[in-house]
Amino acid sequence: MRGVRTSGYGRTGQHRKAGQRAGKGKTTQWKKSKRSFYLKQKELGFPDPDWIIGKKGFKRPQDLVRIYNVNALNIKDLDIKIENLVQDKKATKSGTTYTINLEEINVQKLLGRGEIYKKINISVKKASKRAIEKIEAAGGIITLLSEKK
Repeated sequence: MRGVRTSGYGRTGQHRKAGQRAGKGKTTQWKKSKRSFYLKQKELGFPDPDWIIGKKGFKRPQDLVRIYNVNALNIKDLDIKIENLVQDKKATKSGTTYTINLEEINVQKLLGRGEIYKKINISVKKASKRAIEKIEAAGGIITLLSEKK
């Protein structure tokens, strides 16, 4: 009888410690017997306007979350996007050389996946060894901002 809503006890809500009142708390079983209470509380803004019923899951500690919130960009993506960045005035072009500060487009780390064919001078907080090698092989210069501090 476990697959049945009443589990063999007749009326919904029978055979539980909370009796016939559909549980304890402000949100427990509100669809059955506490709907009007729930709706009134929600109108009043309890606990906030975006009140969600049930569990919301696990929240990681903020110091761990900040470690993983590093926006990274591969050099192949930079090679493709550099023309659009020049049009948006987030990068500059003089002759065949592009100059960009990746901090302005919210990128903290440059990664070395892919190939780069354009000569780009880059300022960034962090960069992988392969990214530095590939940019210098293409004739560009990379400046690490974290070393200046």
